[in-house]
Amino acid sequence: MDNSYMPIGFAMGIAMHEDAMNAYSRLTEAEKEKIIMECRDAKSKAEMDNIINRLSNKWF
Repeated sequence: MDNSYMPIGFAMGIAMHEDAMNAYSRLTEAEKEKIIMECRDAKSKAEMDNIINRLSNKWF
């Protein structure tokens, strides 16, 4: 996946959470695509934060 398509809020969020970035880097391409699609559907910062927190806590 080309990270230029990563939603900016998600990119900024995982950049501030090393554990989330590490978890994201270990995902398969299909799992990453699922996360990106979920991020694109997020309607608020709270929803985006929830996605990042789930990554941080390895809930994926």
